[in-house]
Amino acid sequence: MENKNYMKGFIPYAIAAAVLSLCGGFTASVPSAIAVGWNADWSLTFITVAYSLAAAAMAPIMGKLGGTIGRRKMLLIAMGLYTVGQALIAICPANVPLLLIFRFMVGIGAAGIAPVVMAYIMMEFPPEKMGQGFTIYMALSCGMVIFGPTVGGIVMSVIGTAESWRIVMWICVALCVISFALCFAMVRDNPNLPKGSMKGFDWVGAVFVLIMFGGLVCIPTFGQDATKGWGSPYTLISIAASVIGLIVLMFVEKKAANPILSGKFMARKNFILPVVVLFLTQGLMTACLTEIIRFGYAIEKATIASVAMSIEYLGMAIGTIVLGPMADKKEPKVVAAVALVFVAIGSAIMLLINETAGVLSMGGALFFVGLGLGGNATIFMKVALSGVAPADSSSASGTFNVFKDMCAPFGVAIFVSMFVSNMTSKAAAGAAASAAAASALHTVAMVQLACVIVGIVVCFLLPTVHEKQKA
Repeated sequence: MENKNYMKGFIPYAIAAAVLSLCGGFTASVPSAIAVGWNADWSLTFITVAYSLAAAAMAPIMGKLGGTIGRRKMLLIAMGLYTVGQALIAICPANVPLLLIFRFMVGIGAAGIAPVVMAYIMMEFPPEKMGQGFTIYMALSCGMVIFGPTVGGIVMSVIGTAESWRIVMWICVALCVISFALCFAMVRDNPNLPKGSMKGFDWVGAVFVLIMFGGLVCIPTFGQDATKGWGSPYTLISIAASVIGLIVLMFVEKKAANPILSGKFMARKNFILPVVVLFLTQGLMTACLTEIIRFGYAIEKATIASVAMSIEYLGMAIGTIVLGPMADKKEPKVVAAVALVFVAIGSAIMLLINETAGVLSMGGALFFVGLGLGGNATIFMKVALSGVAPADSSSASGTFNVFKDMCAPFGVAIFVSMFVSNMTSKAAAGAAASAAAASALHTVAMVQLACVIVGIVVCFLLPTVHEKQKA
């Protein structure tokens, strides 16, 4: 039965998604502030990965639980974990291991919120409005991320003490408490949807899903870290964990009556091809941003590079709002290919950037990259999650979410490392720092442009989502 009040019911889910993104932006600089304040620079990577590991690797597990116990319970549990975790970080003494536990708790909360919000859109929005729902979700996420880091940075700079990050954490706690209260009062489960059961829950599969995806998340994080690197024990252990986890899962999930990772969902072209395109292109957004920032410092135009960063987020928001809903009216694979043309334009503009570059060239390149990829993030959600059975909605959204979230760190690990190594080798050969940076940027832009072109080709291989009109 169609839910005519789907927009009203979406309000608390939208609030939860907005607060999650806003708090993520607020606390973006908190790990660095803690590492400096506690004289524990060595811990920065671990503080960062404690959250990202839980937020990504736990998403399929929390999604599956959400489909089992119901969306309302899952949202409240996730919001509760997220809120309590933030409060514990705010009062945490200078103890890194304890902080890592609290950061992991916050990550688990985040892992539970996103799949529930996406599952609501999949099951409650009319099929012809699903793109609109994902657009609202992505617009909220992008918009909050834009403001969060700026406001959080201002708060810490105004207070100006080594412990100013605790005030930022308490602001997040207050926002989370308000969001939890609103969700508790407003969220109701749809009685027409099938109810799940915890009987026979795939706990063994859950353990190895965490091991496999946890290892995958850690690989680029440790690999690109200057103090660890690709040959370090941390990176090698992460690779081993992901491989072992995958091998065991192949046997465990075949025997599970209700597996965490559904082979039926993941084996579809609707899922595989969007993930391929995401890995080819979505990491470019963060990678290009990082490259432009490094390039700006190399040519002594860091302020211009920072402005360009805001321009990229603006392009991403516009792409989400303008291109995303088009997938409800036009065939998504066509809209996705058109969106990637904008990314190709951005990569081409990067080929023209030189030592005299200004905000027009740097900002223009990032704007087009953000415009295309912001739209595609929404479009691929619709493609990958279309046609999923109601009982599998939360699990499917959590599984897709973890693959989507892994694109950025892998993109940064590959493209930024390529940019830095090129710049270093050219500088060692006697080139000036600015010329070496420009040359390295052009080299990487060529590789990125090639990836985008391949992504456009793959888009046209996507299955048709809309039914063809009959004459």
